[in-house]
Amino acid sequence: MKKRSIASNYIYNLIYQLIIVLIPLFTTPYLTRVLGADKLGIYSYTYSIVTIFFLIAALGINTYGQREIAYVQDNKKKRSIVFWELFMIRILSTIFSSCLLFIFSYTTAKYSIYYKIFLIYVFANMFDITWLYQGIEDFKAVAIRNLIIKIIYFISIFILIKNTHDLGTYILLYSVSTLLTNCSFWINIQKVVEKPNRKTLNIKKHIKSVLSFFIPQVASLIYTVLDKTMIGIIVPNISNVSFYEQASYIDKTILMLITTAGTVMISKMSYAFEKKDYLKVKEYMLKIINFVWLLGCALAFGICAIIKNLVPWFYGTSYLSVINLVYVMSPLIIIIGLNNVIGIQYLIPTKQQNKYIFAVICGAILNMILNIILITLLGAIGAGISSVLAELLILLIELYYVKDTITLLEILKPAWKYLIFGSIMFLITFLTGNFLHPTILTTILQVIIGVVIYSILLLITKDSFLKENLLIYLNRLKKTK
Repeated sequence: MKKRSIASNYIYNLIYQLIIVLIPLFTTPYLTRVLGADKLGIYSYTYSIVTIFFLIAALGINTYGQREIAYVQDNKKKRSIVFWELFMIRILSTIFSSCLLFIFSYTTAKYSIYYKIFLIYVFANMFDITWLYQGIEDFKAVAIRNLIIKIIYFISIFILIKNTHDLGTYILLYSVSTLLTNCSFWINIQKVVEKPNRKTLNIKKHIKSVLSFFIPQVASLIYTVLDKTMIGIIVPNISNVSFYEQASYIDKTILMLITTAGTVMISKMSYAFEKKDYLKVKEYMLKIINFVWLLGCALAFGICAIIKNLVPWFYGTSYLSVINLVYVMSPLIIIIGLNNVIGIQYLIPTKQQNKYIFAVICGAILNMILNIILITLLGAIGAGISSVLAELLILLIELYYVKDTITLLEILKPAWKYLIFGSIMFLITFLTGNFLHPTILTTILQVIIGVVIYSILLLITKDSFLKENLLIYLNRLKKTK
């Protein structure tokens, strides 16, 4: 099978993630004004509940499946067996989860209609086989097939969502578009895997491993989804859920630029580990850690610099509470970026997922305890603080586990320079915004200033990581010509 480079895979996976993220980026200003904070708060709250059922349907197969497919990516027969075995598990888990949500939707009085519509979204999980294409490092197929349906979904929002009564229509559009997107991955599936032979399939051997990957997802659920549920239960005003959701969305959008590289590297790490090329594994780790510091500092300091001017024109003046939430949660961009490298990109591909699971469970327990205390005292801000401290604990535990492979000094060595550059960029960009009115042109100007300042600082200091990758890109460009 022809393999694409890390760079091309990163670009295609970035396109895929951008499609997912940019749609809300353009629709959110419209929806916040048409549906309002209360309706979007209801959406965020019900979605957080539905996510529990969605994770039961997914059952940890996405990460585990990508790794297992990556191990046998060069052998079509073997990867076909692995694929059909895992897909059969996915069918069973999705049917089970859909039945649970169906029962729940009929036994709960509050927001029952929305849970019923979300059934389509949970059922769509059965056909999600992005992990297959990620395992064989074919990110191009995932990106291209997702584009058309997302564009139709984007246009439909502006045509069909007109007032606060259209929340159900919005959920239906989201659920159906997810189903159609997942079904599109099955086009020409025969080119990737062979037809299943029931006699050669053995799903039992995967059950234990799939469940081991499911456990950290459940733990992660506590501090990525249930925080919104707890805000909805503890804080009287349901709008706070929407404020927290939007602040989280901003962080996730930015994080996507970093974690996209992680999705690509899982397959690379798994393949190198299977070939016992341990030096290559460490080389990949050091490169991606440097990448996280370089890009993470720029993005974390950058969003804090522009958020004060961005929120009023993007969300509306009723969403000013999002500003302080972004300030509190911005460290997650760097912390989760590093967690992604050590946990998902190293511990999982090298079959040390039990260590990753333990770290995530510890973080989840701390997050739940802090949520009960801090949400009661500080509302949505308390949930943001809890998430930062929980992710920090996970990082510390993971650092302890990898100390014999990669030292703390090697991990922190690139950090000081990028932290200083980020601080300088923040100061200049933030002060510039204070003299201007909060408009889209102000935000664009601030972004340009921030990018220019950070880039100049990298060039002046002749940053080795940037220099190395620019040379690689220029050499490839010459060869292409």
